[in-house]
Amino acid sequence: MGVIAAFLGTIFSGITSLFTIFLARKAAFSIAYIAVFLAITAVFIAVITGLLSSITTSIPTDSMLMAGLSLLPSNTATCIGIISTAHTAAFVFRMKEKLLMLKVSA
Repeated sequence: MGVIAAFLGTIFSGITSLFTIFLARKAAFSIAYIAVFLAITAVFIAVITGLLSSITTSIPTDSMLMAGLSLLPSNTATCIGIISTAHTAAFVFRMKEKLLMLKVSA
């Protein structure tokens, strides 16, 4: 009876360790993916902000374009970056779903 209990305990601990390793690996990849995505988003927002500031410094002060740009709120570049990031995230999610469906059907 003790041998059976030891055998079942060994099997249970083996399955538990495999499951834990699988979840840890998946969590590590997810955290790395999120970190890379946030870094790309920060760079994109910085580029948009730089581009908008370079546009506003190169435009003459008495032009109609400068008057139009002055109507934009101060966080316009951040909003453009966030919207673009949301579109990119949605695209990546759709592509991931398509790849998973191809993998499942194969």
